[in-house]
Amino acid sequence: GGRRGEKVGNYNVRNDRGARLMGTPGRRKTPPRQLQQLGNTGSGDHKADLEEFASVNELDTRTVEALMGLQEDQQRKVMGTNGGENSFNLKEKVKNPNAVVMSRIRKLP
Repeated sequence: GGRRGEKVGNYNVRNDRGARLMGTPGRRKTPPRQLQQLGNTGSGDHKADLEEFASVNELDTRTVEALMGLQEDQQRKVMGTNGGENSFNLKEKVKNPNAVVMSRIRKLP
């Protein structure tokens, strides 16, 4: 059986399986964010887009090297400059942009 209302760190745990973790009320972060602006096709300068993507998302060397090892169309897909659904600016939207980019790279066909 679950123990209701138990506090673990900054979270209220609903049951012992950890099914529903809810953040501490009152500690407001930013308002709900829009996850994606669909249809981003980049600036037209792919190399500049790559550099900006690495810079605004504060990507580490390993992630940048993995990105540079891809073909241009794959890079565009990972960065979201192919007009697809991926977001270009991850920094304000996710905790770990490096992990998101590496995950996108792993999912490439």
